[in-house]
Amino acid sequence: MKIGDIEILPANDGEGKLPSGYMPSLDWDKHAALLDSEGNFPIALGCFVIKTAGQNILVDAGLGPVTFPPFRGGDLPSNLAAAGVTPDEIDMVLITHLHVDHIGWLVQEEKPFFPKATIRFGEKDLDQFIRAENPDVFAKPVIDVLDPTGRIETVAGDDSVAPGVNVLQTPGHTLGHISVVVSSGEERAFLLGDAVGCPAQLENAEWAAMSDIDQALSSRTREALYKEMEQDGSVAVASHFPDLEFGRVLRANGKRYFSV
Repeated sequence: MKIGDIEILPANDGEGKLPSGYMPSLDWDKHAALLDSEGNFPIALGCFVIKTAGQNILVDAGLGPVTFPPFRGGDLPSNLAAAGVTPDEIDMVLITHLHVDHIGWLVQEEKPFFPKATIRFGEKDLDQFIRAENPDVFAKPVIDVLDPTGRIETVAGDDSVAPGVNVLQTPGHTLGHISVVVSSGEERAFLLGDAVGCPAQLENAEWAAMSDIDQALSSRTREALYKEMEQDGSVAVASHFPDLEFGRVLRANGKRYFSV
């Protein structure tokens, strides 16, 4: 995917599947083609490399070289190589949120896997995952390794982080969830993280996921995103779209559609 002179390359870390009940209000009868023979929704564990102005930015860091049935990670290093970058050539890692399937490669063997990268994520995720009375058992060990390096820079608001690369606060799935917007001229691409979990959700902002910490807020966030994307035909993709395909949010006959 090219947005002007900026290149966006998918770098999937693995695969998994979610039961249809993970999105209980979604009209699965209408979207049965997205389900496998067991009624599960197959997903990718998507990451993306953004190449802009001589910088390599990684969006999300996958599950890592582990298997948590029905999820399997481990493919990110080979897919980074396919994208033409090595871990020490990553300048920044933007983490959409601190769930385990987005932070898996940040630390390996008690060391930062991306030795030169600044790690950025939403400030409010620290409240949910690290500062809470019971810190997250996956995120806290990762942050404990990275914090002494001095290369964690949290994001407290909407911000420009590199030429043509902005982050948006898109809370609801987690307290500090962020999405990434790549822009050049009139072209824009939205990397939505888990603000949207399934392509069908792009038709109806109220179809929330069970793992959204605040389902009402996540729905409001999606509605705002969809309205913005509709305005100029921006392309969009999310971390768990099965083939990590970009598409457009279109409106016709009073309804929204996602077209790849």
